Amino acid sequence: MPSFDVSSVGFAVLDILGYPVSRIPEGGHADFIEQIRMTVAGTAAATAVDCAILGLNTRMVSTVGTDEMGDFLINKMNLFGLDTALVRRDDSVQTSATILPVRPNGERPALHVPGTAATFDVAEEDMEAALDANIIHIGGTGLLQTFDGVNTLNFMQKAKALGRITTFDLIQATPETTALVLPLLSYIDYFIPSIEEASAMAGLASPIEVARWFKERGVKNVILTMGSEGVYVDPDQGLPFSLAAHDIEVVDTTGCGDSFSAGVIVGLAKGWTLQESVRFAGAVAAKVAMGLGSDGKLISFDDTLHAMNSWPLKTLKAPC
Repeated sequence: MPSFDVSSVGFAVLDILGYPVSRIPEGGHADFIEQIRMTVAGTAAATAVDCAILGLNTRMVSTVGTDEMGDFLINKMNLFGLDTALVRRDDSVQTSATILPVRPNGERPALHVPGTAATFDVAEEDMEAALDANIIHIGGTGLLQTFDGVNTLNFMQKAKALGRITTFDLIQATPETTALVLPLLSYIDYFIPSIEEASAMAGLASPIEVARWFKERGVKNVILTMGSEGVYVDPDQGLPFSLAAHDIEVVDTTGCGDSFSAGVIVGLAKGWTLQESVRFAGAVAAKVAMGLGSDGKLISFDDTLHAMNSWPLKTLKAPC
């Protein structure tokens, strides 16, 4: 029996966030804002942190630098209860980092240094331990220059050969990302991209058509996150369905997709139906959107479950 509930593999980044930022001051002038925060972020690391907050036994598999930013990420992950034995250190480049001036409406333009995201790989001697979990989450395809492609395919093939459940998300996907992802699709049990990323890859706009495009190419369950418009799901079993987003006041959308993945993973780990898991994931994302950074206002499983059952929902729009 695997040692961990989930092994989260891939992109880890230090986010430095400021809120609210309505403009960049000219010259050497300064504006005063309400909050600045540093967080563990990234399509694998933020998901791992949120899984740990929600009670899962979680292993993080990534690479950070030997700098103070790498120290921060590892120390913070440990405080959240993550197993970081497979977070390797690389002294050839700096830790991946992003500056995020978060706008008053929650949008966040980014200034990013790829750093260790580009050098991350799963070493052969780490392979068995990296796969020692019931659920294998891969996050960050598109930025993981060394791991992307054949190495990711090899890793996912090993995961499925062991009977693991695989969840998958990417970042900053473009039409060029499609070639990296196509060979992986038949090994993905739960594909959880944003509609913008999935549309860019499929070359289609409609959530129905986008989901069908990925399923025709091997994905078992397609889960398209659509921000304030909720989520569209085309499952392996049963009919497609949509769920509305919670009606909340958004502070920051950083990490909402990552936290949604965490919610789905928690539901799967608990043996819930896909619809129950996706519904819970919506509440997880709402808790994150209400605060600054990739963990936002996420506190615990019980608190999130209460939010899921009590917070109002937006009016659901039928996908087209």
